[in-house]
Formats: sequence, structure tokens, C-alpha cells
Amino acid sequence: MKKVIGISCMFLVVLVSFIFTGVIIRNKTNIKGNLDLVEQQNVINRGEVGKISDLNFYQKLHQKKDINALIVGDSIAQSTGTSNFNEKWINVLTKDVQKKYRSTITTDPITGGSTTGIRAWVELNNAKLTKQYDVVFICLGQNDQFNIKPKQFRMFYESIIIKLKKLNPNIEIIPIIESSFRQYNEYSKVIEDLAEHYNLQYADTVGAFNNSGKLYSYLSNDLVHPNGKGYVYYAKTIEKVINDNYLSNKKTDIYSSVLYNNTKKLTDFVFDDSPDLNNGFTVEGGFIGNKISENLTFNTTKSVAIIHFLRKPNGGKFKVFIDDKFIKEINTNSTFQVSYSDLIAYNFRENHKISIEISYIIKKGSVKILGLVTN
Repeated sequence: MKKVIGISCMFLVVLVSFIFTGVIIRNKTNIKGNLDLVEQQNVINRGEVGKISDLNFYQKLHQKKDINALIVGDSIAQSTGTSNFNEKWINVLTKDVQKKYRSTITTDPITGGSTTGIRAWVELNNAKLTKQYDVVFICLGQNDQFNIKPKQFRMFYESIIIKLKKLNPNIEIIPIIESSFRQYNEYSKVIEDLAEHYNLQYADTVGAFNNSGKLYSYLSNDLVHPNGKGYVYYAKTIEKVINDNYLSNKKTDIYSSVLYNNTKKLTDFVFDDSPDLNNGFTVEGGFIGNKISENLTFNTTKSVAIIHFLRKPNGGKFKVFIDDKFIKEINTNSTFQVSYSDLIAYNFRENHKISIEISYIIKKGSVKILGLVTN
């Protein structure tokens, strides 16, 4: 009898152990399954994040998401001509976009007063941009028409477009034809041609001003920069471009061939802040000279050469020599401080020596050279 009871007890122990083991295995299986579900959800979430970052400007507007915008341009891009914050074209635009699409636009500027396409290209390449911009407004041309030829302008303008596409292939670019042209010219034609080539819809403020029924003097106090009334036309013209593309669900063109052969010269960007010879300049965030005849010398084998320097109050002048031959004299004196880029050559062959020599200094002033830019 005792033997039967012992066998029964052993059987019960084995049975309970088997059940307990089964429960543990099932729980482990459930835990593993739950972990797999969590991992799958994480993959889905990561995928969703990726999709959000891949949305173009207009898709973000449709989904009421926040927008990062970049402004590359001159004093008109800054809304110079009005001192009223609410009358600046970008502020009118961002306010109207937020009201219409329920999307907030955060804007960052590059460059400013006196900007040409050369300076914009230099500073865009020099900038340490950390955001992924959804849209960029390019407002250039007014100063270029007095400083560089159309074929040079188109080289730098297209290179800016290419650089922006490298920063974010999905970026929407809206070029602005500035009202200060007054009439269409070779420079506005460059913008039109590039817009067509890259499938960009430009904001034509020349047409907006000319069709407004208002005298230019009514929309601009200095006959160049728009005033508050003039900048309303900028905002409304850009808004129409955005709205037309929004309604048509425009897709961003990511890949395109280069339009102008000269643009290929600017595939590379080199900022040289180490001259081969420094005679008298102090090194302090650039090269500062305050005495006539102080000089810097750079040697280059590149085809394009640009001097990047500072314009400022109490500036001075410096002469530029290529292979000891005088090329031009540059005035760095200005009522406000601003960096500037001057094209020295864009068709060099073989090795050349570029010398910069101070020729005039305002009392207690100085000349500041930031560096030599080549391709």
C-alpha cells in the first residue's frame, strides 16, 4: 500500500513539474512574441520618421507640418526699405502661410546687403548648415548686373541651385525675379531659363509691379528697394507660386543635368586661408592690415579665383595683381560691416600668383582679407 502511495506521489510531482515547465516555456514564448511586436512597431515608427523627412515642401503643407525655410539673397531679400517688422515680405508670407495651411515657417537668412551671386555661392558653401531645409527663396540679380557678366551670373546661380540640392535633394527652390530690374533683361532671363530647366516656378515681381497700376515711386522710396506697400507684392507673388504648386501636388525634381557648361567649373569649392606669403598682416579671424604696402600672396593652379574680404566702416583699399600685373583696386570702406566676394578670374590656366597689396587706409582703419576662394 505504501509502495502504491509512493508511486502516486512521484507521478504527481512529475506531472506538476511538466505543467510548470510548460507554463514557463509558454510565458517565454509570449514574452519573445511581445518583444518581436515591439521591435516591429519600432521598425514601423522608424519608417514613419523616414517618410516624414522625405516629404517635400507641398506635402508638408498638406499635412500641416512645420517648415524650415532658407533665404539666400541681397538687401531686398532682407526687406530693406521698410523698418516695420510686419511689412517685411517674409513676415507677411509666413503669417499668411500659417493662416492658410496651418503650417509654421521658420526662416534663416544667408548673406544680406550688397550680395551678388558670387558672395552667395561662397557663403553658402562656407556655412555650417545643420537643418534640413524644405524650401529656399533665392533673391539675387540686382547687384550682379553691375558687377559681373550674365554668363558669370548664370554660373554662380546654377551652382547655388546644385549646392542646395546636395544639402537636401527634396528641397523646393523658389527663385525671385527682383522688381528692381524694372524691365526684363539678360539677368532675369538667366533666372527664367534655370527655373525651366530645374522645374522651378519663379516669383516674377517685375511683372507684379508693372501690372499693379502703381508708379514704381509709389512702391519704392529710393527707386530700388520696395517699401512696405511694395513688399506686399513680393509676398503675394510668392504665395501664388506656393498655392499653384500646392493645388497641383507638385513633385520635386531631384535629378537634372547641368544647363550651363561653365557651371561645371564650380563643382569643387576650396577656401584658402593660408597665403604663401604674408608681409605685415595680422592673423585674427582673417588677415588684418593697417599700413600701405602690406601684402599677401596666394599661388593657385585653379581656373576660378575669388577674393573674400570684409567691407566695414574705417576700411581702406587694396590692389590686386596677377603675376605682378595690376588688375584692379578694391574699396573696402562701407557704412556697415558685411563680407563680400570679388571675382578676380574665372578662366585661369596653369599656375598663377595672386597678390593683394594695401593701397589706402582711412585713419585708424584697416583692411581685412578673409581668404582666397578657388574651385
